[in-house]
Amino acid sequence: MGDASPQSHAALFQPGAIGRMKLRNRFVQSPIFTQYAGTFGDVSERMIDYYRARARGGVGLIITENTSVDWMVGRTVGHPMRIDHDRFRSGLAALTEAVHNEGAKIAVQLHHTGRQNSQGNTERNEPPIAPTAGITSAFGTPPRAIELDEIPGLIDMYAQGARRAVQSGFDAVELHGAHGYLLGQFLSPKTNKRTDEYGGSLENRARFALEVVRAVRDIVGPDFPVMYRLSVEEPYEGGLPLEEGLAFAQMLEQYVDALDVSAGNYDTADVLLPMYPPGNLVHYAKAVKERVSVPVIGVGRLTWLLDEMDEAVAAGELDYVSLGRAQLADPEAVAKTRRGDHAHVRRCIAVNECISRWMFNGQRTQCVINPALSQEARAKDALRLADVAKRVLIIGAGPAGCEAAIVAAERGHAVTLIEREPELGGQLRAWSAASFLNAEMTSMITFYRVELERLGVSVRLGSEATQEDLDSHDAVLLATGTKAAGMPEGAVDAVDMLTTGSAPEGQDATVHGDTEIAMFAALWLAEQGRNVTLSSPSGDVGLDTNDMQRARLAQLLSEAGVTTLTGQQAPESGVVVWAQERIASDLLEGQIDDEKVRAIGTRIRGGRMYEATQSGFWAAAEI
Repeated sequence: MGDASPQSHAALFQPGAIGRMKLRNRFVQSPIFTQYAGTFGDVSERMIDYYRARARGGVGLIITENTSVDWMVGRTVGHPMRIDHDRFRSGLAALTEAVHNEGAKIAVQLHHTGRQNSQGNTERNEPPIAPTAGITSAFGTPPRAIELDEIPGLIDMYAQGARRAVQSGFDAVELHGAHGYLLGQFLSPKTNKRTDEYGGSLENRARFALEVVRAVRDIVGPDFPVMYRLSVEEPYEGGLPLEEGLAFAQMLEQYVDALDVSAGNYDTADVLLPMYPPGNLVHYAKAVKERVSVPVIGVGRLTWLLDEMDEAVAAGELDYVSLGRAQLADPEAVAKTRRGDHAHVRRCIAVNECISRWMFNGQRTQCVINPALSQEARAKDALRLADVAKRVLIIGAGPAGCEAAIVAAERGHAVTLIEREPELGGQLRAWSAASFLNAEMTSMITFYRVELERLGVSVRLGSEATQEDLDSHDAVLLATGTKAAGMPEGAVDAVDMLTTGSAPEGQDATVHGDTEIAMFAALWLAEQGRNVTLSSPSGDVGLDTNDMQRARLAQLLSEAGVTTLTGQQAPESGVVVWAQERIASDLLEGQIDDEKVRAIGTRIRGGRMYEATQSGFWAAAEI
C-alpha cells in the first residue's frame, strides 16, 4: 500500500464504542505475551514503558497480554502479568494510568492455560488441569481432569480477576476463550470428553464459558464492558467446527459487549500465527458479524490490508481492526497511518522470530526490525541529540548500516552512507527475491530509503569508500556484513545470486547449505522454473532460523517440487549454488581501531537481521 492522504481510511479513524467505553478510533492492539512483567508477575517499569509507547502511537484500545487468574497451575510458561491477588492492584493501576495519560483505553485479558501448560511451570510441580485428563497440547504435559466440585472455584478466579480489573482502573475486561486455553478447551469436542453436564452437546460444552461470563458480568455490573476472545474454528481433525463456533458466538451475544474473533490453537500454529498471506483470519470475524449485533474485532496481519479493512468497517462487515505483531514492529503505525505516512511504517515481516525464537523459549519478546522493542526508555534516551555534532561515515547499506545512519542522523550528526551496490538493502534484497517475502522485504527497504531521505542522510550508491572519505569524517562504522566462505571453484554464491536476480545457466541446479538462505535460494530457483535439489550437509536445513519459519519454508519448497536431501557432501559437478555459513567481511580491516573506526552488524556479531538492526542502532547511539 503506497502513500495516501491524511484523510484516507476515514472509517478506521471514526470514533467507536464498546458498551459504555468510547474509543478514539477503530484500531485495537491485540494481546501479545511479552514476558516484560517481573519474575512473579508484577507490573514492571519495562512493561509500562512498552504499553505507554503503544498508547502514544495512536491505537484506540490496548488489550493486555494474557493476565493470569490462576498463578498456581494456570499461568502461561514464563512470567506473565497476573491479577490473582489484590496485592497486584497497585502495579496494574500504574499501568492503566500510563495508558490513559496517552489518550488510549486499556482492557485486561483474563487468562487460564488449562492443558496448554507444562507440569514444570506450575508452582508445586503439579500436572496442568483440563476438562479431560491426558489430552496434551503442542507444548504441554498430560493434564489431570478438573473435578466437578472444582469448577465453582475456577469460575470465581475469573470473577475476582474482573473485580480487580475494575478496581485497578481498566476500561474493560476480555476473557481469553481462544487459542486452545481453558475456556476453549471446555468448548472443543477435541479436548472435552466429559460425560457430566459440562461435556457432550454444544450446549453442555459451552456451559463453563457461559457461567464464567455470567459470573464476571455479575461482579462488574451491567455497564462495565466485557469482551470475549474466541477461536471460532479449530481447523484440525476433531476440533471445534466453524458452525458450532458461530453458534457459540450467538450464545455469548447477550452477555458481552464485543467479540474478538480468531481461530486455531497451538496445535494449528500456522493458522493461529499467520506468516503468509495477510488477512487469513479476517473472514472469521466477518462470519461472526453476520450472526451477532455486538461489535466484532478482526485480526490477522491487517496493517497490510488497511484499504480493505477501511472498506469492511465502512460496510459494517466488522467494527474494529486488531494489530498484534504490527504493534511490536512499530508502535507508531496508527499515528503514521493517520498522517498518510504509510511508507514510514516499519511493517511487520511476519517471520515469527518474536514468537518462535523468544516467546516460546521463555525469553523477552524481541523484534528483528524494531531494536527499541522492550527497551523503550533506553531507546528514547539513546536518540537524544548528541552533545557535539560529528561527521559520521557508514559503509554498507544493509540493515545495520541503515539503522545506524537513521539513529546518527536523528541525533544531529551529519551522516554519509556509502554502498558499493546500486541499491540499498544488503541481504534484505536477497530475502526479497523469492515471492514468499517479497512484499515484506521490499517494504522494509522502502522504509529505510524514505527515512534516510527524511533525515537528510547523504547516500552514495554504487560507490566504494576511499581513504579521503575515512579521513574526512570523525566517526566511521563498517557495516559491510559477511561473505561466502569455503565456496568451491565454479560455484555461485547464493546471496549474490538472489541479490542480483541472476540465475546460473542450466535447467538443473543444486543448492548446498543448511542455512535459511539455502532455502530461499532453492525456492527462488524453483520459481524460475529450474529443477532444484537442496543438499544439506546436516540433518536438517534452515538451522539458523526459527522453527516456524523453517517449517513454512519447507512446506513451500515441497509445494515447489524441490528435492531436499540431508547429510550430503558438497557436490563435485553440475551447477552448484553455495549457501553455507558465511564469515565476516574483512573490508578495511586494517583501519579498525575501535575508536574512530568500528565494525558493526553481522560483521562483528554474526547472526542475521536481528543482530544487524540491534548492532546498528546501539552503535550509532554511542557516537
